[in-house]
Parts: sequence; structure tokens; C-alpha cells
Amino acid sequence: MSVRFRTLAMAVVASVAAMAQVASNVHAQSFPNKPIRFLQGFPAGGNADVIVRAMGDELSKALGQPMIAEARPGASGNLATEQVVRAQPDGHQIVLLTTAHVISPALLKAVSFDAVKDLDFISWIADFPFFLAVHKDSPYKTINELIAAARANPDKLTWGSAGVGSGQHMSGETMIHATKAKMRHVPFRGDAGSVTALLSKSVDFIMAPSTVLVGNIEGGNFRALAVSSKVRAPALKDVPTMAEALKLDIEMQAFNAVATTKGTPKPILDKLTKAVHAAVKSPAMDKRLRDMGGTPKVTSNEEMAKMIAGHVTRWKAFVAEAKIKVD
Repeated sequence: MSVRFRTLAMAVVASVAAMAQVASNVHAQSFPNKPIRFLQGFPAGGNADVIVRAMGDELSKALGQPMIAEARPGASGNLATEQVVRAQPDGHQIVLLTTAHVISPALLKAVSFDAVKDLDFISWIADFPFFLAVHKDSPYKTINELIAAARANPDKLTWGSAGVGSGQHMSGETMIHATKAKMRHVPFRGDAGSVTALLSKSVDFIMAPSTVLVGNIEGGNFRALAVSSKVRAPALKDVPTMAEALKLDIEMQAFNAVATTKGTPKPILDKLTKAVHAAVKSPAMDKRLRDMGGTPKVTSNEEMAKMIAGHVTRWKAFVAEAKIKVD
């Protein structure tokens, strides 16, 4: 190739790159130019649904477009994520990621996307603990009594969660592995299903977020015996942590975070990140998250990517160590 031809080719490549950058910037300046769909993968009424709707209100203010809250329940939250993975990378579809996103690679064989590589990560929103709750008529007044009964009667006690691979599921498995107790897991489609089961005494206890428990606890239907975080939750200050009650080094914190389609132009990603940060830090959202028992937290795109990868590695190791059945 001649020097002249090589120089011309390099100039063309540079020109095309410059034009692409200009087009990307123009596109970003007009973003968003239509309503944004904010998906979550669980039934209405649970933590994910409540957060998407509350965040949507704040994001609409920041971005100047309506946010359409959309539930796509199924496959441990993965149906919603899969839809965003396959969407156009223009920032008009975002997804709320829960702990199920990082558990699925360890527990489910049928996930059709890579939890680390196939999304552009925006920001963390908050960390959340789970509570172990029993019916008001339960004979178990403390978590120690419940664990003692489970050890004395292996696989007799039953417990419910929001579904296989959910954070609720893994919080229970974390406790069971640490205490070496044996109990039967009964998965439901979302927190509403497990709450209904406990109300009807179909299970001995459930693992669930405070969002879906507080009403029944305050109404006298349920009792919370322990919380999965290292420190007591402000939402239910009288409930001991599993660590302090059981005298074990045990903790399980769930999370919520936001992601969008891989390949979204950086200027659009930057706009979304700025809007999510503003939403989480707003007085209304900060209070809402804390009232739900959460600890608000925002991250950069890069920080979130590292955290997601770390969680995936951690849960793969835990599932192998605890010998939890993989579906």
C-alpha cells in the first residue's frame, strides 16, 4: 500500500469516527425523546415494584419524560432483564436489577445472557436486609427456638420465599447453611405469594423484605424473629440480627440497582447515571428507601460493574459450598 493511499485511508477512518461521534452527541442531546420503560422482574406489590414506581417519579423530574413502570415477572427476575438485554441500545429501556441477577448464574442453567457482560451498568440504588417472619400463632418465639426445632426434626419445617434464585431464597439458604439445619424450601411467585402462605399457616416461616411485612407485623398477624443484616434495621429496631441471636458470623444483604442495554452511547449513559444519582439522593426517595429498611447508595458505572462481578463470583462459591441444587 502506498504512503498516499494509506494516508487517505486513515483520513477516511478518522472522518467516519468523527461523524459517528457527532451523531452520538446529537442523539444524546435529544435523549430522552419519548417515555422510558422501567422494567422489573417480579409481581406487583413487592420491593422491586415499589422501588421502580417511586424511582420513576423522581427520574421523570430529572429527565423530562414519563417513566413507564413495567412488571415482567418470571424466571427469578430474568425475563425483564432479558428484554432489556435485547432492546435497542438507546437508553429508552432500563431495568431494575435485584440480587437474583447475581444469584442466577450460580443457580439456574437456563439464563440466556451473561450477568456481567451483557448490560451497561448505571448505578446502585440501595442495599436491603431480609426478615425471618412467623405467624402470630407460631410456637417459635425466637430464631433460636426455630433452629432448635429444625435440628430436632430434619426437613419437617417449611419456609417460603419469593422464588428460586431470589435474594429471599438465598437469605434463607445462608441461614440454613450457617446453622446446619435442614428445612424444606417452598418457592412462590413473588413476596405476595409467600405472605399469603404464611397468613394461611401453609409454611412455618418466610424470608421477606420489611416492605411486605410491616403491615402484618403492626397488625399483629406476624412476628419478625431476626433480620439478615449485620446491624439492626431502622424499620424494625426491636428485631435482633441473625448474627447476634445465633452467635454466628452470618449476613445477607440484598440490593437494587439500575442497568440498560449494552452498547448504549456514553453520553446517554452519563445522562441516565446523573438522573439516577439525583433520584436516589432526593429527600423523597432517600426517605422512601430508608422507610423500606434500605440503605441508599449510588455508584459509578465502573464501580457497579465490579460489584456485580464480585457478587456473581461470591454466589457461585456459596452455591457450590452449600451444595444447593442447580436447576
